[in-house]
This record gives sequence, structure tokens and C-alpha cells, in this order.
Amino acid sequence: MVITIVGILIGGAALSLGLLGRDAGIQSDLQGLQRALVFARDRAEIEQRPYGVLIEPDEYRFVTFDARAMQWQEIRDEGLPRETWTDGLQVELDVEGRKVVIENHKGEPAPQIGIDPSGEFTAFELRLRRDGTSELGWLRPDINGALEWGLRP
Repeated sequence: MVITIVGILIGGAALSLGLLGRDAGIQSDLQGLQRALVFARDRAEIEQRPYGVLIEPDEYRFVTFDARAMQWQEIRDEGLPRETWTDGLQVELDVEGRKVVIENHKGEPAPQIGIDPSGEFTAFELRLRRDGTSELGWLRPDINGALEWGLRP
């Protein structure tokens, strides 16, 4: 009986520390961005204006194109808040088959990932990797325009 209880406790601790399971930080960040992108796509379609995502080394944020000012403007809305990546994650991004340099942006926030008013995403693949591990998480639109994500060792 004692051995069973100790085994359950050790197993639970190992899973919570990520020793036996997948990286919860990568998965959580990918799922959060996926949900936010779907929400932004819906808003782009309803409002009939382009939206975008500005990916930076430590965070991502949503922008929209202001046709009157002819520039991208950061969204100040709790539905699409600025989000910080989990500590220790490296971000990689390919847009339309080309690697994008991820850096902090100052001035006008031009997005790397676009969302058309028709609801189409720019062709992209975002990858997250934990420092010191080989596990990789990815997020990209599929051929039908839905967003898919996954983890691979």
C-alpha cells in the first residue's frame, strides 16, 4: 500500500515537472496563440479590415490596419492582449517559406503574420523550442485555412 502511494506521488511529480510528458510551456503558448489568431480572424471578417500579429523574442501582440492613418496600430483590447512567451522559449518564424528575423520592434508595428478581411492567414510556420532541449512545437495554417499545431521531439 505504501509503495503504491509513493509510486503515485513520484509519477505525479515527474509529470508536473515535465520529465515524462510534453513541455507544458510550449503547448500552452501554442494553444493560446492559436485561440487568439482564430479570434482575430473572426474580427477581421466581421469588421472587414486586416489584422496582424507582431512576433517578438519575448512576446507577441496584435495590430490592425487603420485606413485613415494608413498605418498599423497596436490593438488595445482585452480580447487580444499583448502576451509574453513562457520563459526559456526560443521563437522561430517562417513566412511564405522564408525565415524571418525575430527582433524587438520600435516605431510602427508592422506585423509578420497577416490576417486578411476574408479570414485568410499569411502562409507561416511558427516554431517554439525550449532552451537546452530538442522538443519543438509548431503552429501553421493548413490547406483549408484552419490552424494546426503539434509537438515533436
